[in-house]
Amino acid sequence: MRRKVFFWMWLSIFSIVVALPIILPYFHSGYFPTHDGEWAVVRLGEMFRELRDIQIPPRYSENLNFGYGYPLFNFAYPFPYYLGVMLKLLGFGFVDSIKILFAASVPLSAFFMFFTSRLLWRSTLAGLVSAILYVYFPYRMVDLYVRGSIGESLSFVLFPLLFYLAIKLISKPSFLLVGSIGICVAALIMTHNIMTVLFMPLYILFILIQALLKNKKAIKEFFLSIFLGFGLSAFFSLPAIFEKNNILLSQIPIADRNLYFVNLSQFILPRWGYGVPIDPNGFSYQLGLAHLMVLIIIVLSLLFFLIKDKKNFKEYYIRLAGILTISAAFFTFLLFKPSEFLWENIPLLSEINYPWTALGILGFLISLLAGFLSKQVLGRFVMIFLGIIAVVLVLPYAKTQYYFDKGDDYYITNDATTTSSNELMPKWVKEKPIERFKEKVEIVEGAGKVDNVSYNSKRITFDALAQKNTEVRVNTIYYPGWNAVVNNQKSEIDYSHEKGVMEIKVPKGKSKVELKFLETHLRLFADILSAASILLLLFYVSISRRLKFR
Repeated sequence: MRRKVFFWMWLSIFSIVVALPIILPYFHSGYFPTHDGEWAVVRLGEMFRELRDIQIPPRYSENLNFGYGYPLFNFAYPFPYYLGVMLKLLGFGFVDSIKILFAASVPLSAFFMFFTSRLLWRSTLAGLVSAILYVYFPYRMVDLYVRGSIGESLSFVLFPLLFYLAIKLISKPSFLLVGSIGICVAALIMTHNIMTVLFMPLYILFILIQALLKNKKAIKEFFLSIFLGFGLSAFFSLPAIFEKNNILLSQIPIADRNLYFVNLSQFILPRWGYGVPIDPNGFSYQLGLAHLMVLIIIVLSLLFFLIKDKKNFKEYYIRLAGILTISAAFFTFLLFKPSEFLWENIPLLSEINYPWTALGILGFLISLLAGFLSKQVLGRFVMIFLGIIAVVLVLPYAKTQYYFDKGDDYYITNDATTTSSNELMPKWVKEKPIERFKEKVEIVEGAGKVDNVSYNSKRITFDALAQKNTEVRVNTIYYPGWNAVVNNQKSEIDYSHEKGVMEIKVPKGKSKVELKFLETHLRLFADILSAASILLLLFYVSISRRLKFR
């Protein structure tokens, strides 16, 4: 027992020490500019507001888009912001909560990569080398200090954790492992849509091959865990997929994919910048010298085994390395222009506009393969040297442009849509808001007055005193789920106005009007599916505890 405690303490210290030089800028007061980092703070503030309004699950933002609202969390990945709300409830500010999540993603990814590589290659040195290369990967610095992508940064924690749990499941299936994989799959789906699309086919294929090689009986438990993960996340994923035709993203892509393919010099040569990729000062597409060397050495080594030593090539670890190398070659191919036909024709992949996002999966695979090299081919000294090279070359990129301190109030009062091209705007909005409304509720036809207006992210109420039949405009953009009741009678909502806001007819005299944002049939089905999956998960946990007790 004491030995296990010591090991866990040692590994925790190692993960923190490896990560600390990279995340030191996050300990500076205030914040720093990135492409999406400040939007993450704004979204966290909105998530906090929606949960405070008891909008569960959060879907519709009332405060953003100049107060006209839009269905932010019906489409934007919510899991990082659930974690952020938990930190906020512990007493941290909105900015600090986001910074903590970014910073924590680095040591946690090192921690789980160590376990995964150590388990896969049966070598502690393999775990250490893989963890260092995984953390000191140039694209990780891009996410932390240039793009500010909180979803991608947290995804890097889940990749090795999912591999670790699946390898354990194949070795010895258990209810607890099925439930754990299900939770992590759900977390990945709700953490970053694009990374899920890129990672899950690799994950399923790799584990299926592993199961066929080692334990075919585990295939059933593995697929059960995958289905459980999709069920747990259904409340988010199903509406995001099947309601996409309601928003502008269904009509126009947010970017021209052809502008963002990588060329060979960008892939190989070191460079750094803080702008968007098509700018002269655009961020780096580089793989990194150490990671490039690992990729070249692994390919040459496998070719040697295949040509000169066919007997050893059939050995389990070499076959495993071969599968990972082929996968790495595929993701490398996706970065370049010749892969365009795949991006255009493969379902879900065709929804991704930035080919360079494949760098994230490629970094994971190469870091894992580095563990194989440390055990099978090169030996400890060469791989330690490559680890040092990675640290020396990548650490200088862990820096900000400058710092500022705008305070939490700046973000929680921000009117932005937190999107680059208004892609989450309902497509019936022809005239996009450019400033806040003067009145939340106003009379547009007829005569009368409106009093006692009260509103939040899921409910709007007011009293209307009309001298004749009157039309009232509520300056909130309509989205399916909004329902209106006038004097306890359901009323039709007209949203044909240029701004896509809701207009309601009220009769002569006094009227009590209430609008509520409710779940549609599809969303209700998705909610029930997630609730049923939670019950199934609890059932598995109960069974696991009983078996352990016995």
